[in-house]
Amino acid sequence: MRLRPLLSVSAHPLIGAASAALLLSACGGTPAVVKDAAPSIRETIKKEQPAAQKLHIQRSDPVAPDPDKAIANYKKLLELAPDDATRAEAMRRMADLQVQTDDLKGGGDDSAAQLAKSMGTYEQLLKERPGDPNNDRVLYQLARAQQNSGDTDGAIKTLAKLNSEFPQSKLGGDAHFRRAELLFVRERFTEAEGEYRIVMDLREATPFYEPAQYKYGWSLYRQAKYDAAIGNFFEVLDRELPPGELKDSEAAVSAAKKGKSDLVKDSLRVVSLSLAAQGGGVAANEYFQKHGDARFFPLVYDALGKLLLERERYTDAAEAFAAFTQRYPTHALAPVFQSQVITAYEQGGFRDLVIREKERYATVYDPQAAYWSGRPATEAVLTELRKHMEDLARHYHALAQSDKAKRQGDFLVAAKWYQRILEVFPTDPKAPEINMLFADALLDGGKTQQAAEQYARTAYDYKPHPKTADAALASFQAYEKHAKEVPAAQRPAALRLAVDSGVKLADRFEYHPEKLKVLTQAAEDLYELKALDEAIGVAQRVLTNKPSATSDLQRIAYSVIGDSQFAQKRYPEAEAAFASELKLTAANAPQRREVSDQLAASIYKQGEEARAAGNLRGAVGHFLRLGEVVPDAGIRPNAEYDAASSLVDMEDWPTAAKTLENFRTRFPSNNLVPDVDKKLAMSYQKDNKPAQAAGAYARIAQRQTESPQVRQEAAWLTATLYDEAKLPAQSGPAYQSYVGAFPRPLDRSMQARNRLVEIARDGRNSEQELFWLREIVNADAAAGGERTDATRALAAKSSLEIGRLSAAQAKTLRITLPIEKSLPAKQKAVEAAIQSFNRAGTYGFADVTTAATYELGVLQLDFAKSLNDSERPRNLSGLELEQYNLLLEEQAFPFEEKAIEAHESNLRRIPQGIYDEWVAKSYKALAQIAPGKYAKREQGEEIYETLR
Repeated sequence: MRLRPLLSVSAHPLIGAASAALLLSACGGTPAVVKDAAPSIRETIKKEQPAAQKLHIQRSDPVAPDPDKAIANYKKLLELAPDDATRAEAMRRMADLQVQTDDLKGGGDDSAAQLAKSMGTYEQLLKERPGDPNNDRVLYQLARAQQNSGDTDGAIKTLAKLNSEFPQSKLGGDAHFRRAELLFVRERFTEAEGEYRIVMDLREATPFYEPAQYKYGWSLYRQAKYDAAIGNFFEVLDRELPPGELKDSEAAVSAAKKGKSDLVKDSLRVVSLSLAAQGGGVAANEYFQKHGDARFFPLVYDALGKLLLERERYTDAAEAFAAFTQRYPTHALAPVFQSQVITAYEQGGFRDLVIREKERYATVYDPQAAYWSGRPATEAVLTELRKHMEDLARHYHALAQSDKAKRQGDFLVAAKWYQRILEVFPTDPKAPEINMLFADALLDGGKTQQAAEQYARTAYDYKPHPKTADAALASFQAYEKHAKEVPAAQRPAALRLAVDSGVKLADRFEYHPEKLKVLTQAAEDLYELKALDEAIGVAQRVLTNKPSATSDLQRIAYSVIGDSQFAQKRYPEAEAAFASELKLTAANAPQRREVSDQLAASIYKQGEEARAAGNLRGAVGHFLRLGEVVPDAGIRPNAEYDAASSLVDMEDWPTAAKTLENFRTRFPSNNLVPDVDKKLAMSYQKDNKPAQAAGAYARIAQRQTESPQVRQEAAWLTATLYDEAKLPAQSGPAYQSYVGAFPRPLDRSMQARNRLVEIARDGRNSEQELFWLREIVNADAAAGGERTDATRALAAKSSLEIGRLSAAQAKTLRITLPIEKSLPAKQKAVEAAIQSFNRAGTYGFADVTTAATYELGVLQLDFAKSLNDSERPRNLSGLELEQYNLLLEEQAFPFEEKAIEAHESNLRRIPQGIYDEWVAKSYKALAQIAPGKYAKREQGEEIYETLR
């Protein structure tokens, strides 16, 4: 850093140089940052440091225009060996000019060398002339050269020596101030403080008092001597600010002494920094509590808060402004500072704190609050108060609407503020709007009746405004809501309030768009109040405005009339009203069912009256008419069931059956369907219609609500009646269902299985036939103690038939190449048939045994023939083919032998007295297989002997 004060030297007879006191300028640059003592301030920002102090220069005669020539002349003078005093003066002036030249050039390449020469000259003079009274000037210039050369510490020591050795020097004040500045730059604030203090003690004797006082305060601040710093700057402010109590910061600063506005601003800033370092607003209150109030104390709080705002320390700023209101709660500026608290939180985005402070403002500065002590509130405060009250009301209103379930209480808080606005500002242009919001908040806050009253006030107590009609409607709706909330005992009175409100709206607002809706609701309310004639009258009032009344309103009006007439047992009139209502009810409307039921009830009541009078035919007519008029009526099933029951009682079977079938079609899930099916089955049986009766019994059998005995008997009747009607497509599933649901008793289920075999055979469904044959066999095998000769005989015949089906399947299978692939399937089918035939023979029934034996022989012979007829390889030579054929014959021969054995075993039964068609067929088969043995012989004893 380079310090460049102007130096004048006293006149010299040779060079005409001027002499003057050397004044120093403050250092250019900024001291390093130091930590504040208070924990709320982390560090002092560099921009807060004071700028280098510009010192006034006291000029003497001008220096020679060419310093280099002057220096050269001084050198020539020294070469002449002048006297000691002249020599010393020449050396000093030459050194001064070298320093001045360096200043003028702003340094340069030879700056260090020039300054070194100057410093050498000054040190030589001090050494050679230790007692020279002018050495204070030499020391001053030496310090200047040292500073310019960058030796700040050397300059500090040199100035200390000057002050020590020449305490009465005219350069003393300058030297102390210059040394203080250098110490400040080196952050040696304690020493700088002392030097500034010395300068300040000189007061009017030095031109540096004010800058020294300013820098003295900064030195104290940099040492965290905050109270002392504040006191110092308070002296500056007290001196520079206009007299009297000061309240407006901008006005006070503008009115400061000429040219001192920046000094005032900076002093307030350092005071603010000091207070911020000690805790902000709390520190300010503590300072004034300890030292008393300064006449400009509002400026201090204002500056402190704005400093913290500038640094975006919003909560600290708000607390600083709030500190004022805490210490001076009754001060005229308290509302202003409270507004600044709000502004600080707003800038910081602390919405909740903004609301809290607005509430504080609205509470503390309310016209009825203690702050005013009976005096009227100022216009400025009222303006702010009006704004804050509405902000608070709308805030809590919005907050409550964001979560009505959890924040309902906030509606009442909003209502409180709306109400206070109306009380404090009754003539406010927005009063109707606020009153409407007040009512809204009360409504959502659960104060329904109060809300209704406020809506009424909004509608009828102000001059017409945009919300007048809406408020009238809201009042009616709120009364309606209130009627739903009160205990049952209070509901009639509440409904009457609603009715009166609705009629008042209709009377007052002839063209209100909701007028007819309101009258419609009022009519419904009157019906509930049992004021039936009055309800009919209001409903008719709606119907007289049909061009304006929507179809839905007309529908409701007719509903009220119909209900009122029905309640008075005027059923024809009720039917007419309900019929009109139904015409106006959309087909897909959710209430159509209710309307239909009401209309149907009116008709049904007429049917009941006819039945009570003994006119059954007339009652049936009314009941059936009900379905024609109101097809979808909820009571229609009962009416048609009653009609059908009457027809059954009259034994009108065809009409009864038709009515019952219609019932089933229309109401398939009705709880009367079980009884309908029973009546229907009986009616069809009585009318000799087995198929239709079977269908009815099938439904009874499948119904799980029926008893097991009823279901079983119904299932059997279903199958047998379908058989009676010669409908196998229906009887088959019916028998199958019976077997699956009721396997016991065994005899009936075996009959059902046998019938299923017959149905499958008739239908040429071999798979189903085989399935049920096996079912018969398996059922008999698992019957245990229930097994009878009948079930065994049926099982035996079924086993025989299973064998025949398996043999028939085997016969269809040809043995083709490659044999290793086709032969296993053939063998498997043959073996299955053999097993079934063998099993059939085990039951001990002769006719079944002989048939199975015959079929076994046929099967063996067929297998032998299949081997002989199998496909031959194509690439065989004649000899190979011949050998292949011989091989096949050898393979087939054992099966031919087994066939002969089977048939012969049948012939062996003849001596046992068993001779039937199957024995005869076995003989014929043997005649074909072994003609040499059997074909030429007559059937006789010799044959039997050969078979023994």
